Amino acid sequence: RTKMADKVAQTIDAPPTVEKEQVEDRPPLPEAHSPWKTYLRPYWLTLILNNTKLIFGLVIGVQYLAQFIGAVACINLYSDVDRLKPCSLTGELADGEKSSEVFDMPLMLMAVYHIIEWIRTTVLLTVILIGVNWAIFWYATSLNTLFGLIVYAFAHMAYFDEQGEMCAATQPDRASWILSEIIAFWVMYFFYAFPFVILFCRGKARADASLVYAYEKSEDDED
Repeated sequence: RTKMADKVAQTIDAPPTVEKEQVEDRPPLPEAHSPWKTYLRPYWLTLILNNTKLIFGLVIGVQYLAQFIGAVACINLYSDVDRLKPCSLTGELADGEKSSEVFDMPLMLMAVYHIIEWIRTTVLLTVILIGVNWAIFWYATSLNTLFGLIVYAFAHMAYFDEQGEMCAATQPDRASWILSEIIAFWVMYFFYAFPFVILFCRGKARADASLVYAYEKSEDDED
């Protein structure tokens, strides 16, 4: 009985022996100077972006503001007070509703494009600033960049055709904004369609250094 009691007491008082299981949820670092497609995979891209947040945060922050302002402006101008002003004294555009339709569709399509792009940019900022592995969302919604080409090609035609030129005189705010949008789109589009081109400019050595730093930082946090 005494021996049994001693054994039980020793078992209770003894500190638990927990074996350290090194469960590595993360994959091993890619080899130095791997192909660019490796760095652009969602997992590695998230680590690189999060560890170069100053550069990418500023760049994508500009896009975030541009898309937000664009969405608000297009929605506001869609219901502008000048929208029902006739664009002509005779013919189809003498009717206010018909005159409104000239710029209604371009503004509506641009608003839809801006809202989708704003959501994409918000998610990408979350990846950059917080390090959440949502980069796959950016890739999955890349079709919006093609949608943007269609939208602004349509806006270009609507603004520069005969009816657009007539309505520009009676709906100056709507016309001016559409023209500004067209110019801004072609200036910014090709860079922001794939902003990760910055990685190519910085080189593979810096990408490797960012990944090594991310892993070392993670190990320090665990310790």
